[in-house]
Amino acid sequence: MKVLASDFDGTLMFDDHFRDEDIRKIKEFQKQGNLFGLCSGRPFQGITDMCRDLIDLDFYILCSGALILDKNFQVIYKSTISKQLLKQFYQTFHEKYPLYIQANFKIYSFETKELPGIVMEHISLPEEVDGDIYGFSMYAFNDENASKVCQEIETLFPELSAHQNKEFIDVTEKGCSKGSGIERLKKELNITDIAGIGDSYNDMPMLEIVDHAFTFPTSPACVKDIADDIVDSVAQAIHILLK
Repeated sequence: MKVLASDFDGTLMFDDHFRDEDIRKIKEFQKQGNLFGLCSGRPFQGITDMCRDLIDLDFYILCSGALILDKNFQVIYKSTISKQLLKQFYQTFHEKYPLYIQANFKIYSFETKELPGIVMEHISLPEEVDGDIYGFSMYAFNDENASKVCQEIETLFPELSAHQNKEFIDVTEKGCSKGSGIERLKKELNITDIAGIGDSYNDMPMLEIVDHAFTFPTSPACVKDIADDIVDSVAQAIHILLK
């Protein structure tokens, strides 16, 4: 049995669309008894609505490793952030950057502007967030600034980890990453060999730890440096795995 964990944005989904060939190849991969799932910075609701009726995922590593679900949406692992820490984070950053909260399988937003393809619950104060808090997301306007803000977050909040995805930043409890999510998935599902594919900085912990790492020609140089194969699509990566 082979297993492939895929990033979502910029890897499997492009401008709110999936590539037909990727979907066909994923179904072929699974039909042969292999497992295909996601390893994403997105929360549950940011994934399931878009994949419904298209991809039957075998596992979900979400919120940059802070939440892991099996194919039936049962929680395998979760890491949470306190509401007090959320309040402190909000007070520090909400006037500078658009801020989104990943909690209770929902996305909470302090912004009135919607993100394409994502259903959000709009709130005015952090106290309105309900349930387990898995992480925060911020829009930092450009790659260079996002890198600086990641360092600022981890300096001001040593309890947290900041993961850059181009101009976006995903924030989790310290120690969570896509790499830690892969490790926990392998342990819980008794997986001995797993491949991964991703396109950005936050995918590096995943690509460093998987047994076969794929990325794209358009990925940053530091991401390409740790990949085993440079491919043009998820479909091409699956073709290589099936050979």
